[in-house]
Amino acid sequence: MNRCKICSLKQDEHDEELWKFHQLNKVCTWCGKKSWKHSLELWEIHQDVIPKHEKIATIQAGFGPKTLVKLVEWNTVDGSPYHIERVPIHIRCGGCSSSMSNTETDLADVLSNLCLRCFCEQTDQEYTWHSRPWWQVNGGKYNGGPLIH
Repeated sequence: MNRCKICSLKQDEHDEELWKFHQLNKVCTWCGKKSWKHSLELWEIHQDVIPKHEKIATIQAGFGPKTLVKLVEWNTVDGSPYHIERVPIHIRCGGCSSSMSNTETDLADVLSNLCLRCFCEQTDQEYTWHSRPWWQVNGGKYNGGPLIH
């Protein structure tokens, strides 16, 4: 009996779809992680956002993360640096349609494809990420207040 390379379960202890998914060794175009590091739902979310029949590439602004982009060609003069535009591809929240952060896209299957704000609203939790303005963070040190560590 074959054992799964990922979770060490026997083949008959998996359902057929999960067994096939665990045996794949593909790299996710969206996040660059191996397929077996995804759940089935997360794999579908990441693959659905990638445009079909489009040219795609990655860009990295400074030391930031690599971002998947769609290459759009404009009808300009040949040799112009503005001939190709790189349009970032984002995963959108299922509730408010805003772009989701890297953390939210990694947890999209757990958060039901919602951003943290929409998830907190649906589960009646307090969302405090941006509850205070940036100048009041850290004890108001930006307003001349004491520095709190």
